[in-house]
Amino acid sequence: MAEDKQVKKYFENIPYGNDSKSSEIHGKHNQVVINKFVSSLVRKYDEAVLNKDKQMASHFKDAIKKMSNQLDNLKTIKEEFAVNYGGGVGGKKLFSNYTDLSFSRAFFTEQGNIGFDKDLNPVLSITGENGEVVDKRIEDVTQDWVVKGTEEADFMRMQQDAQKQSNSSNQPLDFDIDWHTDNMLSNMDAWKSFVSDKIGGRYFLNDYIEENAEAIQSGEISDDMLHPDSFNPAFDNRLHSHYANRLKKSFDPNFQTESEARKADRLIAKNNTENNQA
Repeated sequence: MAEDKQVKKYFENIPYGNDSKSSEIHGKHNQVVINKFVSSLVRKYDEAVLNKDKQMASHFKDAIKKMSNQLDNLKTIKEEFAVNYGGGVGGKKLFSNYTDLSFSRAFFTEQGNIGFDKDLNPVLSITGENGEVVDKRIEDVTQDWVVKGTEEADFMRMQQDAQKQSNSSNQPLDFDIDWHTDNMLSNMDAWKSFVSDKIGGRYFLNDYIEENAEAIQSGEISDDMLHPDSFNPAFDNRLHSHYANRLKKSFDPNFQTESEARKADRLIAKNNTENNQA
């Protein structure tokens, strides 16, 4: 994707160093806004001290300290974003495809703005593709981030283990596939990666759409049932069935899903009809 290249190019040629201040890393236009705002707080603090208004002086001192901490936190988030976007092993993106990164991509490549609300808290904003302005608090930026963990490696390990044991004649598998699949999907919301990312060289949604093409075309499976959130294993078992079945097939090459069994039955019935008519 072109936007991936643009983001990675930005971080490869990042225009500031590790020793840069938190107010300096979001573009010159934001640095000016921040410096002006800080100067106004300092001026009001000095006025309160001059007027011996301890309460107001304490208020503006706390506001300056709070904002400094918030900007430091935002700097840390930007660094975390850079690592997850292309700083993983081999430069791989660690963000799951489940994550909507449109806000983060724009803001952390200096295409966003920093403002302040009536409570003196920073408000981050970008202009979306449709021209709509999107605002976020600093604490909300990472709220919906989904970073890939060990879920693919965990699945592949189980799949390989099942394949090895399939060579053992008349011996049951030494682990409960359904129990382990439940744990695998629920661990740290890993299901979001399983529904959106390539696991073992395959995308779940591609497989699901191919396997259920007739039901999708007929409307039996509606568009809302294809949204990633609709596969949440907390209330839907389709994701569980898919990955559990892949493990079962690894152990038993003759294993058939319900869908595959129905197709096989239809094919047998069709062949029988054709043979009877011949």
